[in-house]
Amino acid sequence: MKTMVLCRSKATAVNRRSRFRDWLPVCLCAGISCFATATSADPGGAVVEQDHQVASIHYPSTEGGEERAVGGSSLRPTIHLTAPEDAFVQDVSIRVLRKAYDRLGYELVVHKLPNLRSLISANNGTYDGEVSRVANLGSIYPNLHTVPTAINAVNVVAVGQQGTAEIRKVEDIRDDPLCVRGVVIVEHLVNAHRIKCMFVVNINQALAMVSLGRAKYTLLPDINARISVLHSPFTNVEVVSPVLHSEALYHYLHKKNLRLVEPLDKVLSEMRSTGEIDEIRSDYFNSIPGRRGTGLEDNDRF
Repeated sequence: MKTMVLCRSKATAVNRRSRFRDWLPVCLCAGISCFATATSADPGGAVVEQDHQVASIHYPSTEGGEERAVGGSSLRPTIHLTAPEDAFVQDVSIRVLRKAYDRLGYELVVHKLPNLRSLISANNGTYDGEVSRVANLGSIYPNLHTVPTAINAVNVVAVGQQGTAEIRKVEDIRDDPLCVRGVVIVEHLVNAHRIKCMFVVNINQALAMVSLGRAKYTLLPDINARISVLHSPFTNVEVVSPVLHSEALYHYLHKKNLRLVEPLDKVLSEMRSTGEIDEIRSDYFNSIPGRRGTGLEDNDRF
């Protein structure tokens, strides 16, 4: 009897493992299917509450400072910021803030979102702030507070088909240009000059429409335009103007983080006065393949 019970027990154990092996591929496939569905969804169509699921870039400490830890886990606080996706000008700002926050003892996580949703998500407190934008956004986004020291600069240029007449100044644009929705500096520029702008969702869409002749020009931040053109599949587009307009960029924090504005501004002011911010910009431009001849070498300082 003991032998029979033992055998039956072993058989039961084997059958359980067998059933587990049978179901494991199904569970894995289901998980992969769900992951593929989530990652292939249009980020612009998702609700703000789903922003926490957006892939982020985590920047570790750059100063090599010792972090307090208990049981191997760090007690170093984390700041979560938003930034527009495909906005290369923000990469400079991220490098500056990475060093500044590190000196205050914070880790930095940056969430890349569609342009307009990036601002909305920062303003409603889903995140701690926005990496960098032009000045005076308080009237539109009242919960975002400016850190006074400029950390970067953005220049606006025109992009058109190769051979298109070069634009020397904003007033030369007589055809309705394309503008990427949420690029505040471009929106301010066209409004100030009473230029009617056709809005698109992102830079790739703008370049595609110019390449196909559906629009003559698009107005874009300089770094974004030149790097996008450099890597674009649309080989018949190029920058067709000098800098048409320039503005400084500032870091914004949500009102829940007002305690950080003063100490962070002190660090950024020191970085600005010592030339460290200019050095970060210069290093970034030097790291871009094919940089010479693109005009990027003229923008190392601001």
